[in-house]
Amino acid sequence: MIASKQWVWPWSIRDEIVKITPQVTIETWKKDDPLCGKYAWYNILMNFAIARAMQLGLTKAIRKPKWKTCLLCMQKFVEDSLPVKLIERLGIERIDVCAPCLRDTVTALGGSGNNSAPAESISEYLKALAVAIGRVPTQNYGEGMTDLLDLDTDERLTVLKLLQKKPSAKRVKVVFGSWLNALIQAGVLEDGTRKTPRGTQTIAKDGHVCLSLGEKTIDDFLYTHGIRHEKEPRYPEGRFRGDFKVGTVFIEYFGLVGNPDYEAKIKEKNRICREHSITLVAIYPNDLISQRKLEDKLTPFIPVHIG
Repeated sequence: MIASKQWVWPWSIRDEIVKITPQVTIETWKKDDPLCGKYAWYNILMNFAIARAMQLGLTKAIRKPKWKTCLLCMQKFVEDSLPVKLIERLGIERIDVCAPCLRDTVTALGGSGNNSAPAESISEYLKALAVAIGRVPTQNYGEGMTDLLDLDTDERLTVLKLLQKKPSAKRVKVVFGSWLNALIQAGVLEDGTRKTPRGTQTIAKDGHVCLSLGEKTIDDFLYTHGIRHEKEPRYPEGRFRGDFKVGTVFIEYFGLVGNPDYEAKIKEKNRICREHSITLVAIYPNDLISQRKLEDKLTPFIPVHIG
């Protein structure tokens, strides 16, 4: 923990100790230790760990926090001036944004977004954010503890600058009626694709070629949760291909609903699945507006575990 967390390790150590300790041991200790009758047990556990680490000389491995230049405001700051929750969003070795700037962009800890953003600005924000992160942005993007961790320095800077312009959820609803409609109006989910100079193809985290941001969002979800999946599986009849296959389950992203030819293809795929006893999970743009909605859609057919 000290090696990976450095000076903020005490705030995580109690949870790690609990993970590797039988529950009955924890409960017996809480009942028998008189200190637990006077103080919060988790604070006792943390302080015991601190004392033990010092006794073993492990705390000597904690490096001195460095002075950095904030990527956003270009002001000097020292790494340990950030609270633990903000450091966890950046990673202990990549603290490159000061606390005030990060609070301004991470709306869960700061402001609620722009309450007066015009429709055009909201659409531009959504299009730029979709390009920057390479997938359909959820309404609470930026608030997640891991949203910034996988981005390289340039990508992180781009995203943080965009998040400074984030419209509030209330404003999006007033202007567009819903986050989904805002994505559609911005062209992020228009026919389920994102137009690029090379067409509509985009690459998922696992290297799969996807024909839309919607497909990529689903592919990345499966990959991130360790769910083995086949891309573009063949249907047992006709020349149809599916979007994904997990075990015997077919997953289709239907992003062109409303198009007569597309609707006919959907109908035919459903017929084939019924006649061949194939489970077909249909994902629509509305299912991609949050990770939770996508999880809820897939969980009845595919075990999904959110860590």
